[in-house]
Amino acid sequence: MSILLFNGFLLLGFVVATVPNVLVLGSPNPMQTFDPDSPKKCTYSRTYSMFTATCKQMELHDIPTNLQTDIQVLIATGNRFREVTNTSLARYGSLSFIYLNDNFIQTIEEGAFAKQPYLEVLDLKENGCDTLPKSLFQLPVLRTLYLDHNKLTDSVFKVEVTSPIQLLQLAKNKLTKIPHIGPQPNLLNLNMSENNINSINTEDLAPFCSLKFLDLSRNTIKFNSWDCECQAVNAWVKLRQIKMNPDFFNCTRSPILGEDCANVQFNNRTYELYNECTSIIQEKAEVEKARSAWILVVSCVSVFIFVIFVVLFCVHKRNRRRRRKQKEQQQLAVNNANTELLNSNLTTGNS
Repeated sequence: MSILLFNGFLLLGFVVATVPNVLVLGSPNPMQTFDPDSPKKCTYSRTYSMFTATCKQMELHDIPTNLQTDIQVLIATGNRFREVTNTSLARYGSLSFIYLNDNFIQTIEEGAFAKQPYLEVLDLKENGCDTLPKSLFQLPVLRTLYLDHNKLTDSVFKVEVTSPIQLLQLAKNKLTKIPHIGPQPNLLNLNMSENNINSINTEDLAPFCSLKFLDLSRNTIKFNSWDCECQAVNAWVKLRQIKMNPDFFNCTRSPILGEDCANVQFNNRTYELYNECTSIIQEKAEVEKARSAWILVVSCVSVFIFVIFVVLFCVHKRNRRRRRKQKEQQQLAVNNANTELLNSNLTTGNS
């Protein structure tokens, strides 16, 4: 008998040890086994009240197209994307933040981000991009663009940027000059460190009339010894209060020039480019001022109409109450008259 019991317990222990999801006595839930080959899933959360989908380091080859369509933040870093097509993000029209850094993206189709009217921040750093779609630079509210650690060349920026970009990161690319992207009244921070830039002048910086931070470190910038361009750049940076890395360029003054560079003058083209940028700011300020004035006028008119409506309503209500009171008084007078007539008839009949 004892042998049978021993064999029974041994069999039970073998079953518990080998069969998954078996209920263990005393445990509230079944034991779960881990399957290393099971597919990973993106997770959802709220980040600063924004609906976020996180698909980090999942070895995905394409941007998932089965996420909830109302996501506002997409974090898909550390995957194996090689391209962003026109349909990759088409289902997600509410995106404000897209993080696609640390992938293998080489191709971005022209309409890849064209249907993202709310996109504010785009992170494409640490990819293999050598071209970018022109529509990327026309997004209406794009303010932060990370393009570090790619293979971008000067030809990529032969486009007028209309997006209100405030921060533009272009470190560790293959650029040889400051991008000529038209006036940028919103640009505050420009990082072009670790490129192949070999020259710079005031005309390159003048279109960035609001610039506050400029990083040109680890470039091979050289200036001619027979002109004052180096002193002019330093003077412009100081005049516009731009915090630059390096702080200032080390200018080697030609003995032929003597003291001519002490009071350096900027050329007319520099002023033209700067004034073109500041005029956009002034125009926006005037539009905003006019809009505020119209809002004030409309608000005043609305308040006036509301007050008139309230006054008319009160007058109407008072007149209605007065008419009702008069009607009640007239009815009461009629009732009194009828009562007096009835009393007089009764008195006459009794006599």
